[in-house]
Parts: sequence; structure tokens; C-alpha cells
Amino acid sequence: MKYKKRYKPFYKQFLRLRQNVQNRAKLFRFKKQKWQRFQKYSENQLGFYKRFKIKDQFQLSAPKFASRGNSLQRKFKNNLYQRKFFSLFYGGLKKKYLKKSILRAISVKNDINPNLVDFRYNILRFFESRLDTVIYRISFSLSIKEASQLILHGHVLVNGQPVKSKSYLLRPNDLIEIAHSSKSRALVKKSLDKSNFWPVPPKHLLVNYKTLQVLFVYSKDLNLMPIFNHYLNLNSVIGHIKKA
Repeated sequence: MKYKKRYKPFYKQFLRLRQNVQNRAKLFRFKKQKWQRFQKYSENQLGFYKRFKIKDQFQLSAPKFASRGNSLQRKFKNNLYQRKFFSLFYGGLKKKYLKKSILRAISVKNDINPNLVDFRYNILRFFESRLDTVIYRISFSLSIKEASQLILHGHVLVNGQPVKSKSYLLRPNDLIEIAHSSKSRALVKKSLDKSNFWPVPPKHLLVNYKTLQVLFVYSKDLNLMPIFNHYLNLNSVIGHIKKA
């Protein structure tokens, strides 16, 4: 008898990582004892300044104690956790898709300076071009999971045509809009009412919140990359994916 592969519940993965990767407020309403320690730890990390402090994903991070944590076991664990951080942030992407997408992004040459290929820039640009990520970035949904539901149910149009693939990759000057049905717009406006609009949408997204439209603008400026509220060690993510 074959058993179906069981996956860990989505929220429980945050317990092992000890980080609220997606800033889900729902986690602070859980009353079971196993969540109390996680909530206290997260509250210390989610102060207003710390929560919305911009993290530069291209900065050079060095450990405080260079002689510690350099064992192969510790490095593998850190790389694995970083891969899980990255996957969960973008909605719990499967390992197979993650590996295929990252290797594809690495193979693309840098159009800013062909002689200098920055893998991290290519990877971020690839995943930030996904339709579900864009919907989440502009606060049309409270999470990437909700953005995926909007897309799968046909509430999102790209250049006037309904797109039901959450992994659809946007191109320069693509126009994204919410369907003109009352139900579609009511769902988005409900999310906008609950959103605090911070951090603001990235500069490569031009949003009109009155008409619920957004223009995907391509930019060659690295400084226009999106804001993260925690540091993603992309080098560790790449290292773990290549060895997988």
C-alpha cells in the first residue's frame, strides 16, 4: 500500500526556522503553548524600526566570530535554512521548481555589464517578475498565497487577458489589472483596507489604486530592487541548490 507524501503545515515551518518569514499577523493569535515562545521571539524582532528597516541584499555579510560555525554540518544546515527562507517567502515553492528557476536565472547574462554577472540580481529579478509576487508587492493581497488565489480564480488580467498561472513571468510594459467584476474588485479593496501600505511598492511597479491597475516597468538600476525586511543570503541559497 502506497502512502501519500505528507507535507508539514505551512505555518509550522516557521517554528523550526524561528522567523515569521511572511510577516503573518495571524501567527500572533495562536494560543497553543508551542507558539508562545515563537511569538515572544518574533515580537522582539518586529519592532517598527527593525521590521521595516531596509535590508540591502547585495551587501557583504561577515560573521561576528569567523572561527565559529564553519563545520560542514553547520554550513549545510545554514544553507538549507536559507533555501527554506527563500522558498517560504515566495509562497512555499517546490524544490524542483526552485532549482530549475535559479539555474535558469544564473545562466542569464547581466545586461548592465556583460563582463560582470551578478547572480543575485538575476535571481531576484526573476522571482520579482512572477505575477503572484507583483500582486502581493502592491498590496492587492495580504500574502502571496492570497495573490495566488486571486490569479487562479481569474480575477487578474494581463494586457486585457485573464491569466490563471501564478508563476506567469511579466515582461516590460505589461499592464496588470483587476477584472471589472464587482466580486473581484471587492476582494482587492478588502485587502487594501487591511493593508498598512508599508513598505511602499518597488519603483519598478507603477500603481494606480483608483483604477486597480499596475504597469510593470523594467529598470536597469540595481537600486530599484524590492525591499526585504530580513536578509536573504542568496549565496547560501545558490550553494544549496547546486548541491541538491
